[in-house]
Amino acid sequence: MTTPRPVRYRCDIASQVELDSGGDATRARVLELSETGAFIEEVKAIDDVQTGDGGMIGIPLPGGDPWVAHIRFTRAGFGRIDVRTPRAEHVSVSVRGYGVEFDQLDDDELERLRDFLELLDNR
Repeated sequence: MTTPRPVRYRCDIASQVELDSGGDATRARVLELSETGAFIEEVKAIDDVQTGDGGMIGIPLPGGDPWVAHIRFTRAGFGRIDVRTPRAEHVSVSVRGYGVEFDQLDDDELERLRDFLELLDNR
């Protein structure tokens, strides 16, 4: 029997990403979020990462310090962003980005993330 894939929530959250290989932290948008990983829009500072590279991500959560986790880049691909326009409903565009998995995540941080995902689910 296979393990079910965690629910992924579409979102648009500004985050901070810093690569293990060095360099300054950079802003990148999280476009999908689950309890095991995220999809991050490609920005110039991380446009040459490879599968297996690592880094840190900081995501601002309501009511406290940013949520911080170590990430591992698992794939390059395309995600979708909803575009708001007064003339059309449900318009989205495709953007390049990276799938990442959270690793080295302790129980308290996982619980904070689950609480936030519950908020996303109820919106």
